[in-house]
Amino acid sequence: MNAFKAAATAISAKTLRPCISIAPKYNYTTAAVATKTPKINVMERITQQQIEKSNLDGRRELFDRKNPQGIRPGSVVLVETLNGPGETTSSTFMGVCIAIRRKGIDTNFTLRNIVMRVGVEQRYSLYSPLLKSIKVMQKPNEIKFRRAKLFYLRDQPGKAFQPLQALWKQEQLDKSKK
Repeated sequence: MNAFKAAATAISAKTLRPCISIAPKYNYTTAAVATKTPKINVMERITQQQIEKSNLDGRRELFDRKNPQGIRPGSVVLVETLNGPGETTSSTFMGVCIAIRRKGIDTNFTLRNIVMRVGVEQRYSLYSPLLKSIKVMQKPNEIKFRRAKLFYLRDQPGKAFQPLQALWKQEQLDKSKK
């Protein structure tokens, strides 16, 4: 067994020495090392390009976590959407933002309102081409919410939906004046 170990080390020593002696012949300059580009995930790169292409009206900044003027859970939001891809007619929905799911190009948000005494939730994809406009009607700091997901409002409808009626009437008056 010792003879095999000795033979193996002798063979490996002979084969490694030429490799070690060849390596110093190649001198690498610092410029070649400095020009290495960092590896970026291809899918992340594609997602960034899609977001840049569809962020024409500043939607990304509106839903950015670091933006103090952005939309937070608890904000009252008015969303205007096109009814179809080729149509010019639009519909509006106003509700309390109860959840925001930030997942790159798949970012979406959920609005909840009470329509004819029935709770209605709408989920909108942020970068959808059917989204015409997003308007913040009321900030969440005027109404105190301390959660990231406000799903408990499904069970307590009176807490946040009373101001919506007045805001909706005010928006309709402003729209009729224009």
